[in-house]
Amino acid sequence: MKDQPHITVIIPTRERADVFAKSLRSCVAQQYDNLTILVSDNLSQDSTKEIALEVDDPRVRYVNTGKRVSMSHNYEFALSHVEDGWVTIIGDDDGLLPRSLEKIADVINSTKAQAIRSDVCLYRWPGLLGSECGVLTVPLKRGFEVRKSKEWLSKVMSGKTLYTNLPMLYSGGFVTTSVVRKVKAYRGQFYHSCIPDIFSAIAIASVTEDYVWSFEPLAIDGVSRHSTGTSLVNGLADKSPVKKFFEENNLPLHPHIPPEPGGRVPRVRQAWLYESYLQSGFLRDGPDECSPAEQLQITLASAGHDPAGREWGLTFAGYHGLDFDNIHAMAQKSKFRFRLSEASSRLRRVLNTYYVAQEQSDKLADVYQASLVAGEILNHPPGGLQILRSLFLKASKARSKFGMAAKQAEDPSYERSAARSSGGV
Repeated sequence: MKDQPHITVIIPTRERADVFAKSLRSCVAQQYDNLTILVSDNLSQDSTKEIALEVDDPRVRYVNTGKRVSMSHNYEFALSHVEDGWVTIIGDDDGLLPRSLEKIADVINSTKAQAIRSDVCLYRWPGLLGSECGVLTVPLKRGFEVRKSKEWLSKVMSGKTLYTNLPMLYSGGFVTTSVVRKVKAYRGQFYHSCIPDIFSAIAIASVTEDYVWSFEPLAIDGVSRHSTGTSLVNGLADKSPVKKFFEENNLPLHPHIPPEPGGRVPRVRQAWLYESYLQSGFLRDGPDECSPAEQLQITLASAGHDPAGREWGLTFAGYHGLDFDNIHAMAQKSKFRFRLSEASSRLRRVLNTYYVAQEQSDKLADVYQASLVAGEILNHPPGGLQILRSLFLKASKARSKFGMAAKQAEDPSYERSAARSSGGV
């Protein structure tokens, strides 16, 4: 029997019993013995505790914060209960794919890595954005590669790739507890940002030499009516669940990052990245490679027609005494490069992704069922004609009434943001 390193799967949750039950089920279904499924309950007042305690599986462990805390504080609380070994965190509307922990163990044993990050399937729960059916996308590429952490961190901060390509302590990301302790050794805690998954990505990339990237997805990233980031990105800051996010006593934004009115987290992707980069600066030696002027230019070049990017950029320029008009002019010159890179990346992903056809949508009632469907697709990959047909159906759906909203909901630049992280609110 191969070595089974101990793995802890954390599910932070708060009053989302309807989706949490299915997320937990996808973890309990893992045929992996050396496993702890740690449910970190943020003082839920629904049936969350009963669901966790009723599971007849000794691998499930339930802890409760005892008082209402913020997202990042719940994540920190959960980490304090982790034993030595490996750890990952999934949102309470996310899940694990079948046999994913066995595959992680194989990678650990063959590479001796300290951090592993996999691609993920994307699943939109029924009822989101007016859809009656669940929607599932499955990346089909296999294999893995070793990446240099600093090189990929530089790519992310320069706007050349998404932060989801970094090692992180979130859906599809696994790290050793020695890495967690290394970060905590500096200031006594792991998280130093209100956006925990982005902070974990930049922090882990800052303290590791390299990491393993698995092209094969090992987790399923869910988006439900509970997802904070869907509300945030769509400007629904006065609605639940993002309203809860803003009302919690969360970690403050870095003083160099201006908030939106009311102290809200900016709705700008590059702002999230730069905030965590600044908060994690104590982990890196040498001069700061990211300047405010560079980050503003990237923000404006990548924001497209989103007015939030320009509005926040104006405020940011004022914070740092920058010439907004001059930087905006430079951003316009580099905008084409950003658009071309983004289009090229999207095309490569599309050609290696299977979109579950509408006639299978009855099998996508929840994230657990979606994980089974994704596992079957990966075990029996579709042929070229099937992939093209799924792309055609997706394109047809995108022209429907909810096409634009669905496109936004499936965009990994939003869906895998920590503001979207559902578990810790």
